[in-house]
Amino acid sequence: MAKKLGISLLILSTLAFLSAFTIPFFVHTGGGMAKWIAGLLIFSEVTFWTGGILLGKEVAKKYRSYLNPKNWKRKQVPDNPNQGSIKQDDV
Repeated sequence: MAKKLGISLLILSTLAFLSAFTIPFFVHTGGGMAKWIAGLLIFSEVTFWTGGILLGKEVAKKYRSYLNPKNWKRKQVPDNPNQGSIKQDDV
């Protein structure tokens, strides 16, 4: 249950962050834009960190390895080498 809630909070955080970029197209006063953008960014940060806390250390470690530039060009090693893909010759 906590894992689903954590993932939902991370998705909500991403949507709130991205929607902050659309505010200038809908709100036409400077003060209104500043309030909406600040509110969305604060909401986004709170939901992001709450989701991260709910998901735990293992998930954060996994995604941190995805964001590490040293791992971008490294080939993915399958967990079980005997479960390789079936080639056309094998069928």
